[in-house]
Amino acid sequence: MAERSINHALYVLLFGNFVIGTGVLLPAGLLNQLSAELAVPVPTAGLLLLAGGVVVGVGAPLLAMLTTAMDRRLLLVLSMLLYAVGHFVSAFATSFWLLLTVRVLMISAAGIFSPQAAATVGLLVEMQRRASAIAFIFIGWSIASVAGIPLGALLGEAIGWRMVFGVMGAFSLLSAAAIWFTVPRKLFGARLSLASWQQVFTSPALLMVLLVTLLSMSGQFVVFGYLAPILKQVCQATPAQISLAFAIAGLAGVIGNALGSRMVRSVPVTQVIAFGLVALCVGFVLFTVLFGIYWGMIAGMALWGLGTFSSNSLQQSRLVQLAPPLASATVALNTSGVYLGQAVGAGVGGILIKDGATFVSGSTALVFLGLALAASLYATRLKV
Repeated sequence: MAERSINHALYVLLFGNFVIGTGVLLPAGLLNQLSAELAVPVPTAGLLLLAGGVVVGVGAPLLAMLTTAMDRRLLLVLSMLLYAVGHFVSAFATSFWLLLTVRVLMISAAGIFSPQAAATVGLLVEMQRRASAIAFIFIGWSIASVAGIPLGALLGEAIGWRMVFGVMGAFSLLSAAAIWFTVPRKLFGARLSLASWQQVFTSPALLMVLLVTLLSMSGQFVVFGYLAPILKQVCQATPAQISLAFAIAGLAGVIGNALGSRMVRSVPVTQVIAFGLVALCVGFVLFTVLFGIYWGMIAGMALWGLGTFSSNSLQQSRLVQLAPPLASATVALNTSGVYLGQAVGAGVGGILIKDGATFVSGSTALVFLGLALAASLYATRLKV
């Protein structure tokens, strides 16, 4: 396949991750509106994050096993079409519980798309470019934070959350079409045997790396999942200020992801991940110490955003480098870690905010992130 065509496919997969990331994170930006219009408490509205995380976290490895024989292009297109249908149906949900049910079904598409997009990159580019190419397509997730989530929050106030879900459905259709015309046919991943899964689950090094993903995502979602109500309660933030907060954190994420994808070309991926986790920890220290001061919390979020790349894209690259033949399994399990971490963080965050927002959310997140950094450093000493 020509270099130019490969680059086009990488940009299309980046856009697909933007659509997936925006859809996954969208309820965080719309939480205040969903809670008010559907007449449910904020922690109950947070179930949209928790339930989706559990479904994908548990289902991603199973979906990886069931779909290994499928053409990657067809699989990616079908998953994006499911995402489109789910968002269109969500726009017409008449109750919170119906919306939750539709989301649980729809979010399985995210469990297919992101890991299989990474696996597709592994089939498109040579080994020496693989880590940076995988990191590149996951810039889409960072752009979702800097553009998709803040814009979704603003549009939710302007035109209503139902129209926002409709727009997401249209973007999903656009992504499906772009994939169909740019990703080549007849790309097949290695079949995942029971022996492959056994090898993953008996490798202390791989399990420790996966634990890093779970802990780091849990810590972030203790706060991120409820950032809108936290800022509204403790800073009396307006919708515009809440959107600005998401945008600043997202912009920092894009910068961090871009820096990370460049650094990994000359610095070991384990060191780059450690830098990212340190940035996350420092950011949450600042967020907690300056809790209640809007711009102080924003400064903490900016540092936190710089380190977000370490939780997903480079973790996937790390797993691919550690055991290339097991990449389909480990990338799927890393996706499980991302979404289970989202669910754990959303669950813990919902409990902490039940009686009102306090600095305890930030300090609890910091505990998770400190453990993630320790686990990452320990994993570098282990062999597959």
